[in-house]
Amino acid sequence: MSQNSSRPLSKFNLVLALLWLVDVVVTAAGYLILTSSNATQAEFYTSQSSDYVAYFSAQSGSGLGATLIGIGILGFIVTLAAMVVSRSIAKNAVVAPAVIDDEPDFDETDFDSASDSDEKTAVTTPAAAGPTVEAPTANTATGDEPTDEPKITR
Repeated sequence: MSQNSSRPLSKFNLVLALLWLVDVVVTAAGYLILTSSNATQAEFYTSQSSDYVAYFSAQSGSGLGATLIGIGILGFIVTLAAMVVSRSIAKNAVVAPAVIDDEPDFDETDFDSASDSDEKTAVTTPAAAGPTVEAPTANTATGDEPTDEPKITR
């Protein structure tokens, strides 16, 4: 479907809808796992059972459920941010009419003048040339000792 259409389904973003659905499913699954594991732990405590395998699996289920709830909430935040960004892009997009030009305009293009103009516009400036390096001198009359390092002037 075209995004320029005014029908309701043309503005429906399937990817964001799937992200919302996944967030809801993950959060609901985390809640169900957490509550059932907590109920199993409560039963273990009240019955004073010695079935530690069920107790440890209930503890693991509680941790897993809490982690899934956290992931689901984080997914909600990320999906909301993606929705805001996609809506701002869609709102600020300028839709121009599509013009299909099957033939390139070779008459207006001069291929030889492009290489000539690039050579003519190459300009060297003193700043682009870099610093000037003076050769070391052995002039000891001024009190300067000769060094092996060149002097740099700008």
